[in-house]
Amino acid sequence: MIRTLELICSECHNNFIPEGKLYYRDNYLNTIRDTQFICPDCIKKWHDKWKIKKAVFSEIDYVLSVTIELEDGTVYNDMDCTPIHETETVVTGEDIPVEAQQQLYAVYAAWDRERKSHYLKDCTFKDEFMRTTFSCETYAGDKYEDIAFRFNMRGELETEKPVPEYVKQQIVDAYRIYEAQNTEE
Repeated sequence: MIRTLELICSECHNNFIPEGKLYYRDNYLNTIRDTQFICPDCIKKWHDKWKIKKAVFSEIDYVLSVTIELEDGTVYNDMDCTPIHETETVVTGEDIPVEAQQQLYAVYAAWDRERKSHYLKDCTFKDEFMRTTFSCETYAGDKYEDIAFRFNMRGELETEKPVPEYVKQQIVDAYRIYEAQNTEE
C-alpha cells in the first residue's frame, strides 16, 4: 500500500516541499512519522544565525569549553566542546552548521598554538665540572641551547643569557625532577 506523508517543518510548522535535500533532526529513536523535518527556509535561518562573531576557548581540569558570541548578539557560555582533528571541526552540545564548526576549529587551532607556545616541548640538562646547562625548546619553536644556570641564595634561577619568565619557571620544575631522578640512583 502506498501512503503519503505531509512534510511539516518542526520549526515554523508550515507544509513544505524539499528542494534537492531533505533536512531533519535526528534523535535515533523516532520512526519516520515522528521525524522532525525542517524546511529550507528554517535551515537558511539556522545557517544565518550561526555567524560567529567571537569564540573564546578555555580548559579547566582537562575539560575544554568554548564561549561563543554570534553576530546577532546571542551568547553561548562555557559549552563543553571537542575538537575533531580529522575533519577540522569543533563539536558542541548545540546543533551547529558544519561551516560554523570549521570556523570554530580555526579559532581553536590558533588558541591551542598560542597556549602551547609557552610550554616546553623538551628540556635536557648537562652537568659539567662547576657548570650546569640546559637546552630546551617550546612548542612554538623557541630554542635555548647550552645556557648555564644557577640558583642564587634566595633560591631563584639565574641564567647566563636572558630567558623569558615562563621558561624559567618550567626549567625550575624540570630541574627538580631531573635532580630527584639522579639522586635516587
